[in-house]
Amino acid sequence: MDWLLTSVLFVFSLVVFVYIVVSVVFIVTENRSPSSTLAWILVLYFLPIVGLFLYIFFGRNWRVRSKEKIRSIQRMEMLTKKALGNIRDKEVFRVNRMLLRDTSLRTRKMLEFLRRSGRSCTLFTTGNTVRVFQNGSEKFSTLLCDLKRADQFIHMEYFIWRSDDLTCKIRDVLVQKVKEGVEVRIVIDPMGSIMTKRSYIRDMRKAGIQVRYFFNSFAPLRFTTFNYLLHRKIVVIDGNIGYVGGMNMGEEYVDGGKDFASWRDVHIRVEGDSVHVLQATFAENWFQLTKKEDLFGEKYYPKNLVHDDGVPMQIVTSGPHVAQGATRQIFLSMSVLARERLYIQSPYFIPDDSLFDTLKFAALSGVDVRIMITGVFDKRLAYWAAFSYMEELLNAGVRIYHYNSGFFHAKTINIDGAICTVGTTNLDVRSFYVDHEVNAIIYDSRIASELEDSFYNDIAQCKEFTLKDYRMLGRFVRLRNSFIRLLSPLM
Repeated sequence: MDWLLTSVLFVFSLVVFVYIVVSVVFIVTENRSPSSTLAWILVLYFLPIVGLFLYIFFGRNWRVRSKEKIRSIQRMEMLTKKALGNIRDKEVFRVNRMLLRDTSLRTRKMLEFLRRSGRSCTLFTTGNTVRVFQNGSEKFSTLLCDLKRADQFIHMEYFIWRSDDLTCKIRDVLVQKVKEGVEVRIVIDPMGSIMTKRSYIRDMRKAGIQVRYFFNSFAPLRFTTFNYLLHRKIVVIDGNIGYVGGMNMGEEYVDGGKDFASWRDVHIRVEGDSVHVLQATFAENWFQLTKKEDLFGEKYYPKNLVHDDGVPMQIVTSGPHVAQGATRQIFLSMSVLARERLYIQSPYFIPDDSLFDTLKFAALSGVDVRIMITGVFDKRLAYWAAFSYMEELLNAGVRIYHYNSGFFHAKTINIDGAICTVGTTNLDVRSFYVDHEVNAIIYDSRIASELEDSFYNDIAQCKEFTLKDYRMLGRFVRLRNSFIRLLSPLM
């Protein structure tokens, strides 16, 4: 028996060794960033078996290779272009009109970059009204009122959907709307909503609400798609009202829940043609899940009555099946184009090398660069990794703030009080390259100034982190943070 056990262990070890060697070859030939490549090789070296499974689930770049799935993506993109045809027809006129009113280089460069990206979901619209929510109670009370007034359809897409008192109220409204003949569709992420009670989902389905768990149908194996999280938070009501921002569906986004004293976040409500882009974004995911093309039909893209001189904006999406790093490119562009002020809010701070260098360059060029992150963490490793970037940023003149009055979850960038973005993208590698994200870019000084004022108000709830604070960190703490930073491409 000893020889049999020895033989089995030998064969098993040989198989693991061969697979690790093959995996390393795959990692190198995928031409990732050197930091990402090194991080995965370290994981495979120090954790040969556990690391192998981590790489299969979270590391492999499961690119679309089959002709059938490529054709499916092409069909989806064609349907999106057709659905947004009315907006596309007006885009050149709107851009030219915008540039006549705003002759700044930053606006011209931002619009040019997004035009060249080639995605339908970067269409420029001007007929919008935008309302900013700075807290969950305001957002959810308004959302409930809008849901009650729906008379055609309600589409909702969330990373986290809890089963608590708040979501039960929302469920009851949705059930009533179904009874009134309103179509209700919900897409939620299976990992983000893993704690949601199955009975809660079952009750919604029994009531006629169409609930789907998200997975990336364009990946070769379904189990591999759990790494590609649906991190978006989208609501579309009758094609006229849309919501997008950082707040998921749960009570903690109102009061902080059991773990935090409060919750600080930013969300926006939109009326106008940009709602059609949010609808097309939802329709693309619904097409992935069901292969049904209904949601690209005219019914879901009604002609809006909002005046054409409303807020100029664009909706930008990113994810594994679209241009890699679309939201990252926006962050880079805004950092480069800032002339006076660059204010960033994100719960996590794990930039890639190019964005990290751009932020230092902006500060050294005289731009007032300020970064606000959470001081009350929910992800220990991400929190530690952020500290490893701070010494270089502080030496370059960047000011860093830790928000300590509850959990900080806002995701905004504001340049010169003129252009801002609000959305779901964290300032980390996962949001840039892996997860499905959505951001609104707003070219309006009133909205940008409102967010700038809220940034100043948030500073009162922060402790500024200085070089003195960094130097007070112990050697072991700094070593730990630097080691965790090596793994930052995996977070």
